[in-house]
Amino acid sequence: MFDDERKGILDTEALEKARKDGKIIGLVQGSDQFHIGHQRYIKKSKEKCDYLIVGVDSDEKIRKRKGPNRPLIPQDERYEMIKELGVGPVGKYVQGKSVADDIVIKKADEEKWGLIKQVKPDVLIAIPENYSMDDVEKLVNEVGIGSVAFLGRQAETSTSNKLRKKLIANMSDKVENYEEKFRQSLEETRNRLKEAISFGEPYEQMLKHLEDSTDWVSPVVCAAYVKDKWYFGTNQCDHTISKEDLNERTELFYSTVTHAEINLLKRISNIVSTDTIYVSLFPCDKCMKTLIDKGIKTIYYLDDHLDRNWSKRSHELALTKGIKLINVRGIKEVIAQEKQEELDQEEIDYSNYKYIYPPNTRKQEQLDIMINNEKNNIDPLDPNVLTNEVLFKTDMWTVTKNKFPYEGADKHYLLVPNIPIYNIDEMPKDLLDDLKNIILRLQNEYGLNGGALNIRFGDCALSGASLKRIHAHIIEPLEDEKVKFPIGGKKYLKKGLIIKND
Repeated sequence: MFDDERKGILDTEALEKARKDGKIIGLVQGSDQFHIGHQRYIKKSKEKCDYLIVGVDSDEKIRKRKGPNRPLIPQDERYEMIKELGVGPVGKYVQGKSVADDIVIKKADEEKWGLIKQVKPDVLIAIPENYSMDDVEKLVNEVGIGSVAFLGRQAETSTSNKLRKKLIANMSDKVENYEEKFRQSLEETRNRLKEAISFGEPYEQMLKHLEDSTDWVSPVVCAAYVKDKWYFGTNQCDHTISKEDLNERTELFYSTVTHAEINLLKRISNIVSTDTIYVSLFPCDKCMKTLIDKGIKTIYYLDDHLDRNWSKRSHELALTKGIKLINVRGIKEVIAQEKQEELDQEEIDYSNYKYIYPPNTRKQEQLDIMINNEKNNIDPLDPNVLTNEVLFKTDMWTVTKNKFPYEGADKHYLLVPNIPIYNIDEMPKDLLDDLKNIILRLQNEYGLNGGALNIRFGDCALSGASLKRIHAHIIEPLEDEKVKFPIGGKKYLKKGLIIKND
């Protein structure tokens, strides 16, 4: 720790000496503010090590991520407050007496995990939401740190939340009937978001984050899934501009609002890129240009303003770049229509089929094969009639490549018992015991790296099976993909499928 031109630069000599002396090296990092929660956090971090390095984001780094009005506390002041933490009289700093053994100011152009890679601490202290388990694995196995110690926040209310409330309070003085306007706009957007909650993530969380917006005309929230974690951004108004400009605002002028998509990208830009975002309002044309530059390929949105020129321009931009646009509310309407069409279908009793259950089929070719075999009193899963590529056979199973693999699967194997078994109580013990050997062989000879084993049995309306003979699936997904393995059946054929009676 230095007071001269080397201030804020990692003291590598002191670090190596501490390491040679057998001290446990710890690293904790922070950014914008310094309050009681941060003070407690640093002190608790020192309890986990002998030599503590504190990384502090530079002003330039914070401005790049959080905007031109941040930080509120300059880096030099934050540096001095940390330096004096644990010392007696202010200004009476004595080497080795501070809680922090070294303080490093992190530059704006520092690579991801730059200070972590430089220090290679024995223990990295962090809040749980900053690092996924995948991150921890890479930090330990690739970067070479000792471990990550997760430590929860040490203050009940975050600084960002306090600042947001303060900015709203400041703005309320400039905007006529601000609280009422914001409440009405918030409620309108909230009601539309509620309609999408049935789709699962991220809409329920978006609903909670919506209130972080400070835009009383049209609150907007945006989300992206990055490295096993959801990130959110909301639109924020510039409360520093004049009262007249704020009150006469008739649209989301770029001079008065930082849009949700931009605030989201600021949050995730230092983590990793993403190709999909979710937003409550269709992006404007200027945001769309930024999204295109960042490699966004798919946009889920709830609402749009097709009557506005900015929306028309934005749609044209997206179409020229081949971006997939998905109207979530439109999906709900399609689903509702499909459900109604199912209800309108003639009730058909599929229990008379001996070997198959047509409603769970996914493709016409699959259904045609099943129906043809059923007509000829042949079990489609009889190993002697299967048209799948057979990999090998054991005493109990025939192992094949699934002819109709699930979406997102890299490897999809279909396992069929060599003897016809239709009820779970008919299964011999050896049938299950043999599965372990099959998985090991698939790993050793066919490159299976991991995945899931799924056995379908019993009532097809519950198991999700289209074939009644007990069978098993072994599936390995594509990298960064999830395979949806359906459990549970339907009453009616999938839309577009027909049972041919010729």
